[in-house]
Order: sequence, then C-alpha cells, then structure tokens
Amino acid sequence: MDPRFKKLAKLLVGYSTQVGKGDRVLLQTSTTTPHQMHVALVEEVRRAGGVMMAPQLMDERLSALCQAGCTKKQLAADAAAYMIKMLAADVRIAFRGFDNIMEMSHVPPEDSKRHNQIITGLCMEEAIENTRWVLTRWPTPAFAQLAGMSTADFEDFFFNAVLVDYKAMTASVQPLIKLMQRTDKVQILGPDTELSFSIKGIPAVPCTGLRNIPDGEVYTAPVRDSMNGHIHYNTVTITKSGQRFGGVRFEIKDGKIINAACDDGDVNLINEILDTDESARYFGEFALGINWGVTKTVGDTLFDEKVGGSLHLTPGMCYDDAPNGNKSAVHWDIILDQRAEHGGGEIYFDGKPVRKDGLFLPKKLHGLNPPNN
Repeated sequence: MDPRFKKLAKLLVGYSTQVGKGDRVLLQTSTTTPHQMHVALVEEVRRAGGVMMAPQLMDERLSALCQAGCTKKQLAADAAAYMIKMLAADVRIAFRGFDNIMEMSHVPPEDSKRHNQIITGLCMEEAIENTRWVLTRWPTPAFAQLAGMSTADFEDFFFNAVLVDYKAMTASVQPLIKLMQRTDKVQILGPDTELSFSIKGIPAVPCTGLRNIPDGEVYTAPVRDSMNGHIHYNTVTITKSGQRFGGVRFEIKDGKIINAACDDGDVNLINEILDTDESARYFGEFALGINWGVTKTVGDTLFDEKVGGSLHLTPGMCYDDAPNGNKSAVHWDIILDQRAEHGGGEIYFDGKPVRKDGLFLPKKLHGLNPPNN
C-alpha cells in the first residue's frame, strides 16, 4: 500500500472528522477510488473506535443515465432513502472520482435542474447540518488528463495539495479572520475586473482541513444587494452537470447579475443556471484561497478554489455560518486567480490594500504567503 494512503486516511479520520468510540461512519465513494484506499480508511476508523456502515458506491456513468428523465416522484423517493442513511450516520467521509468529467453533460438541463433542486437543495443541506463530514477527490488518470499532467505527476500534485499542515494553517489564518470581520467595503481590481461590495456584519469562516480536502480558504458573503461592477474570471469552470465554461464574465448591479458572458462555452447554458431560481443571480460567497500546496488550477473546484493567491465569488446559496439571506439550489464557485503570472490583481478592505498579485501585504498576514503556509 502506498504510505500516502495511510496518511490521508489518518487525516480524514483523526483530524477532519475526529472519529471517536462508537461513531457510525458512512463511506460515500466512487468506483474510481482504489480498494486499498478504502481498506486504509476502514482500518483507521476501527483504530479510532468507530464502526463502519454499509458504504454507498457511486458509478458516474450509471448516475448520469439515471438522472436523465428523472421525475419529482422518483427523486422524492431517492431523497427519502438517501436521508435515512445520512441521518443514521455520525460521520460521512466522501471520495469523488471520475473516468470522464463530462459524464453528466448529456443530461437534459431541465432534468439536471430538477435533480439539483430536490437532491442538492434538500438532502445536502440536511447532510451538512447533521453529520461531521469531509469530502475529497481521487487522482484518476482522467483527472490527471484534465490537469494536463501524467498520472504519476498528478498523484504527486494531489498528495502535495491534500497533505498540508492544517494545524499551522489554522494558526496563521487568525489575523485574516479578525481583519475581515471588522471590514465593511471590499474592492477587487484586475484585468477587466472592477467590483465593490460590503461584507459588514457577516462572519468570516476559516476552512483548514475539517470539511474539504484539500482545504485552505476563508469565506464570508457579500451583503446581498451591495455588489456593483463587473468581474472577468480567468479560469475554466466545469459545473456539476458537466458543462464547461472558460473566462466567465458577469456584470452586477445592486447585487444581481444583469449580464453574463464567457470566452469559451455556451452563454445560454450559463443563463439557464442563473435562472434556476430567483436567488441564483445573487452571490452567496466571497472567499480567498490560501493553500500554496495547490500550485495550479486543474478544472476542479475542490482544488481550484484553494489555490493560494486566488479568490472566488459564488452565485447562489450562502452558507448558514456566513449568512446573507440568499437561498438557492445553485452554489457555483468560479475562481479568479490573481497571482502575477496569471494577470495579477488587487484587493482592498475599506480602502486599504490587503493583497496584490496574490500576496498579502499587511505584516500580520505574511504568514499566509509562501513558503510559510
């Protein structure tokens, strides 16, 4: 067994979910995750005193076939069965993987929308609230191809990104949290980007290894109707439905996206996403990436939103611990990489420069710059 499997299992069980004696642990995994990784996880859970529930195994191709043509009645039954399992669990540990990241792209948009409203909008909210959970990907050959890397090189990239010192990150992020929590106005500048909004009164929440792996961000939310300006994201985004867009651009007035465009992709599909419900055109999250182990964007949000020097502004649902009142079935993280080699950019808090070209400027925040973090 690759010794990194055991290190990852120890991280997920001992640090991220803190499994203890008698905890019921539900493994939600994919057919693309190797058996030895599952074995390492089960052994670590038992070592911690937990018990394993029967796993939920997902096949992406079969899931896509079944999602096409889904009905509200069928999804209600799926949701009920899903909820029974999740409500019985104390801990959920999820692996996601794919042989083809575009597998869901043939699902008709109306079916994808219906599925997201019922399964994502209802079940996942309950799952987040009622279990200790952690989610990670698996470095499949298809994932490596998406990242433009060999499988061996991408496995090294993956483990370098996920096996960081989250305890040290937790300590170094505290000054940024305090700064954000006393900030009112945020201004973001960059190539074809000029945007301002308020985060006054909304908590800043650190993400340092307890939910997503890899981790490394601090998020809050914009005051719902405060955002004005435009933003031109400089990365590729692939939706849960397998739709791919490059260089998404939004114009925003009083918090609402009034115009959407993209450099690559079908803008009509973007508008379908934004029209899922009334709140999908408003933003539910603003976050800064602080994990310098994630050295490049790879076309997967779980990794890309953590890139040190990046930010993401997310149309749709806000999180309950950073609420701005925006409830939606959509939560679409799109990343703007502000490192110098990707065009650079600046962030101001209450008129004072906080980050330039991805690097934090105030001395108290230097611990978040490489190679310290």
